[in-house]
Amino acid sequence: MERENSLKFSFLSSEVLLNRNVVLGLVSILAFFVFSPTFSNDFQLAWDDTWQVLENPLVHDSSLEVILYHFTHFWQGQYSPVNSLYYLLIDLLFGMNATAFHTACLLIHLINSWLVFSISLRFISRFLPSTGYSRTQGYAFFTALLFAIHPIQVESVAWISASKIILYGLFTLFAIWAYFRYIQNSKPIWLIITASAYVFGFASKEQAILLPLNLLLIDFAWGRFTGIKWSQFLSSRVVLEKISFFLLALAFLFFTWANSLGTVQQEAGYPIYQRIVFAFYSLVEYVFRFLTPAKLYFFHPYPMTPGESLPLFYWGYLLLAVIIGYFVWEHYRNGNPIVLIGFLFFLVNLVLVLHIIPLPRPVITADRYMYLSVIGLAWALIGWGQSWITSVKSKNLNIILLGGLVWMIFLGVQTNLRTAEWKDTESTKSNVIELIEKKREAEETDPLFNLIEHE
Repeated sequence: MERENSLKFSFLSSEVLLNRNVVLGLVSILAFFVFSPTFSNDFQLAWDDTWQVLENPLVHDSSLEVILYHFTHFWQGQYSPVNSLYYLLIDLLFGMNATAFHTACLLIHLINSWLVFSISLRFISRFLPSTGYSRTQGYAFFTALLFAIHPIQVESVAWISASKIILYGLFTLFAIWAYFRYIQNSKPIWLIITASAYVFGFASKEQAILLPLNLLLIDFAWGRFTGIKWSQFLSSRVVLEKISFFLLALAFLFFTWANSLGTVQQEAGYPIYQRIVFAFYSLVEYVFRFLTPAKLYFFHPYPMTPGESLPLFYWGYLLLAVIIGYFVWEHYRNGNPIVLIGFLFFLVNLVLVLHIIPLPRPVITADRYMYLSVIGLAWALIGWGQSWITSVKSKNLNIILLGGLVWMIFLGVQTNLRTAEWKDTESTKSNVIELIEKKREAEETDPLFNLIEHE
């Protein structure tokens, strides 16, 4: 028991002994510090907070009739009754106080970070068993901290209207945690809890519909398909367990389709080959924003309107995506499966927003779409780092760890600055204006842009 409740790791030749509560406390304190500007931030009056919260009639009526209406109707083309009830609860307790809403968002994000720590322990201990218990705990701490303070999370945490993201993240992570308990003891109650969390997750945001794919990924990673013959596949326990989840997914899809007829599809005018290029572009962009989030923006528009030709340089993202894929596969082939599993987790939780399915959104990428996918890239980074650490001389290890510390400090500073950019509508608008000006400068100075324009 003492082994399970302690964390012992070496950094710069010093050893620190921490229990799990202290680890989660450190994550919470650091996250509170880097997100501290959010407590003085206001509502985004021009970016959804008005119709989502301040003027949403469903948020200001706690009658049973209205609460039931939450769960049977869409509001402004979106289905998120749990999110509306979340707003209603805050309003009942604190009124329309921006600080209360921002504090609640941050608290839920911290709970999610704790769940990430617990889930990461299971993944890392399975795929890096030779690292030892102390380093496994250290890697799980790293993943939880990275999830908690990464700048790409700011949009989901500091924007009140994006609370759907952190709520669906909460129920999805809880469902994954419960599913691990089911795998561990095979008690049906944990499968029921997983399915219940799935329903609440979908009622927070439609993106939660992807949970069955996450469960299948866990089954694959834990070898639950091993030994099943094709003739027995459909009758196997691992498949029968998922029938209820896929039936729920089909019901969710039908419900969404039936209530979204007439919704304008932003990408309807883009041919499939352009949307495929958009998918590779988005994938590569998200990877690079994870590694080097030097400057993030609230609004990332499409490079052209439907009917126009695709800018030539976008085709280069196909090559970059192939390079990334080759890197991931080589690690898997060389006995480092956590890189592949982490990358698949990253992809699974992005699949709905990679443009293969047309999106009713005016943006090609958005930071909030990466909320859960950050976890997968963190696991892949750990797998790559572990293989690198074992190949370097021990005297260089502290230099590598110091570099990692500097990177984490950079992320924390960027998150703090990015959170301040969400202070109010004018601050957010200035962020969008800066992006537009940068794109205009690129078009005027970049020969490639000029060549495309003349063509």
